[in-house]
Amino acid sequence: MSLSERALQRLEDHLAARLDDCEPSLPGVLDAFAHALAYSYASGSRFIAGLLPGQAVGLSERAARTAAEVRRLLHEAATPYLGQIRRTDPPAALDAVARTVLGACVHAVLRPDGLDDADAWKWYADQLGDMTLAYLRTPDRH
Repeated sequence: MSLSERALQRLEDHLAARLDDCEPSLPGVLDAFAHALAYSYASGSRFIAGLLPGQAVGLSERAARTAAEVRRLLHEAATPYLGQIRRTDPPAALDAVARTVLGACVHAVLRPDGLDDADAWKWYADQLGDMTLAYLRTPDRH
């Protein structure tokens, strides 16, 4: 298994473990999701950011499977709380959350003034958890 494959597998395993142990609530799921991804990106630095940036830069098949697994894990963990999501299409809203948090973590790593310590990443993950919860609890615009 290559270094890239191991890093992606560690990300998946860490996320699954955090979601398995999270507080049993929608806020608990979103907090665990944001913190697990932020931790994975913070500990993997620029290396892991280059693995999941998106289709436009040649997303590999393995990285595409990881992105799909990240979304699947979020859906699985959030399923008991779908009734608390006020968006018209809760599964699509959860996909938006997964993509947004992944993208935000990539962006944070690649910025020249990026997050440089564990406290900054924790703060960032807290903000991402709060934003995603607010989004899911807000009805669609009409």
